[in-house]
Amino acid sequence: MHTRLLALAVTALAVAGCSGGGNVAQLSYTDPPPYTPGWRLVKNASSTPTRLVLDLVGPGDKSRGVGFNLQADPRLRFVPLDDGMPVHDTGVFELRSLLPDTDVPADLGEPVYFAGGVMPGNVLTVGIFQKDRGVSAKSTNLPVLSIALEVAPGGQPGPLALSVLKARAIPEDIGGTVNGGYDPQAVLPPQVIAKSHLQPIHIAVGNLQVN
Repeated sequence: MHTRLLALAVTALAVAGCSGGGNVAQLSYTDPPPYTPGWRLVKNASSTPTRLVLDLVGPGDKSRGVGFNLQADPRLRFVPLDDGMPVHDTGVFELRSLLPDTDVPADLGEPVYFAGGVMPGNVLTVGIFQKDRGVSAKSTNLPVLSIALEVAPGGQPGPLALSVLKARAIPEDIGGTVNGGYDPQAVLPPQVIAKSHLQPIHIAVGNLQVN
């Protein structure tokens, strides 16, 4: 009797092993070529076979922030990372004020602008910007943010669509400066105002598929 029960237990474990991990959908991603101009979404080393983490890396110039809309294949889902948001701030951009206003609550006085959410159509919208013009622009040769993706339940093998619908960045040379410092009373000259708008950018996306 004991021998029979042991044999049944071993058989059950073997069946469970064959029907479990072998059917887990895995993601593979090939980065855009490093010589691709503009911004790129590249694979982060923390990625696993079932969770793809992508870093947004710029062309190396200086910027004060970036925003984009990224549409993913219905077979994909964006994974929450920080505070329930599907995006992670890597700390490149300085999101707070150099001289916070002590007369108002901290959550109102700090000009933090970092947000992300998934809209209808499986579109991730992200914005991360330095609002304090007294803070210097930051180099974009390092990852400025990260996102994570997994295969949605029932996702079938094959190539997956991942495309940037719109992308904008704030250039380095914006704001009213006088003798190298910020003057809140200065009247911005027309040429500076013209550069204060978000500028269109291109974000290259690599090849993605479910195995």
